[in-house]
Amino acid sequence: MSASTRGTETGTPPTKTRLGLRAAPWVLWFGTLGGAVAWSLHTVTDWGIDETVCRSGHAEMVGVPLRPLLAGLALLFLAITAWSGLISFLHWRRLSAGPLPGEEEGDELAALRRRRAGFMAQVGFVANILFGLMLVLSAIAVLILPACAGGA
Repeated sequence: MSASTRGTETGTPPTKTRLGLRAAPWVLWFGTLGGAVAWSLHTVTDWGIDETVCRSGHAEMVGVPLRPLLAGLALLFLAITAWSGLISFLHWRRLSAGPLPGEEEGDELAALRRRRAGFMAQVGFVANILFGLMLVLSAIAVLILPACAGGA
């Protein structure tokens, strides 16, 4: 058995099965779900701040006017979404370029891992575009609509 395919005495899988994808799994998951989590957190945070401030009868929170605060939060979460989208795009490009360094010809497990990671990166890229668009539309709404409009 060669050194590249030999496992350790503790019963771990052979080294050969670990070649292929060298991205940390959390990076792929951040690229895939980062925009969705950012949009969800933005929605809950935005609603909570708006509801709390408007019910108190004020138009500012901790001395900061409500509209710039909400717009700043939207930009913060949009930056997180853009970062997640960039990570997804870079992984997608790298994984679709062909075999990775260390991936042997005919290694089906490594190719399967590369295709799975490429699919995750592609889905993450498209999802981040959509969530980024929703954050932009939300920021536009904050700038156009009054923050504390009286109910009918």
